[in-house]
Amino acid sequence: MSMIDVIIGVRNEEKHLERCLTSLQNQTITDIQIFVIDGQSEDRTREIVTEKMKDDPRIKLFDNPHIIISSARNIGIKASKAEYIAYLDGHCYVNNDWLEKLLETYQAYEKKCKVGGVGSTYASPEDDTSYGKIVASVVRTPLGGMGTAYSTDKKIEIVDSIAFAIYKRSMLEKDEIFYDESMTQCEDADFNYRLMQNGYVLLKHPQALVYQYRRPDTSQFFRQMVKYGEGRCNFAHKYRETLNIFHLIPLLFVIYLLIVILSFLIFLIYSGNLELFIIILIPLLIYLFIDIVYTLIIISKSRSLKGIYAAIMYPSIHIGYGIGFLKVLFEK
Repeated sequence: MSMIDVIIGVRNEEKHLERCLTSLQNQTITDIQIFVIDGQSEDRTREIVTEKMKDDPRIKLFDNPHIIISSARNIGIKASKAEYIAYLDGHCYVNNDWLEKLLETYQAYEKKCKVGGVGSTYASPEDDTSYGKIVASVVRTPLGGMGTAYSTDKKIEIVDSIAFAIYKRSMLEKDEIFYDESMTQCEDADFNYRLMQNGYVLLKHPQALVYQYRRPDTSQFFRQMVKYGEGRCNFAHKYRETLNIFHLIPLLFVIYLLIVILSFLIFLIYSGNLELFIIILIPLLIYLFIDIVYTLIIISKSRSLKGIYAAIMYPSIHIGYGIGFLKVLFEK
């Protein structure tokens, strides 16, 4: 039995998986097992894992017939006999002391409070695509709406949800906390929320860095945002008390854009009131101005004209998230 089992849910991760596994093999804590849970990959993912297994018996390969990440995590948890479990994604890698930082924090704080888990902080890989690096900059800003994942706080803090975390397996077993496999997005938020409902505290370590490769183009990034919106709506439907106005802003933005389009069509077809149409346009013009300001800031900080991608990324986040939220509302 190992001290820590690291669960990696994967599907078609041939591009980054070898680096992910190598970073885990080189951890300062060596008493670990690495569970790769494959969701029917169609590329070289399984081949990469099989080759790694020949030289390192700590690596184990499991099948995930349901494909989704929440199923992969449950397969890993149920297969584990370790004292602790942690998880990572196949398109991420970590520093050699990643597990050491998480474990030391967990053990230090469980003497002070009822620790549920200790999570990591996202970081941008040096060799990420230009587009991916701009995405990382965008989501750090208030307008990007995802800045908490990239927190630059220098101290360990209590948070509402954690990612790439370590948990005590016996605790999960005792409280019967597993991943809800109906949640295809926001599975971590759901998992962690149930821990908090059971009175546990969640901590985030600012130096336990996870280097995550971002989506490489606008099409994939937009689809990811739609999925996030779907997940957030499903999460809010399951836990009504978690819904707040912040989650509804992208939805309201999409509805507003539909009103703008409808108003424009009415104006063209029926020669509507120009002044009224301009009044309706004012919020959109303000949004575009803010978008341009943030884009110029990112261009300045990145010292690259490729920062112009940000001008598209902000609407991709807000419109994609809003469309996903609206889609689930109609389905419900």
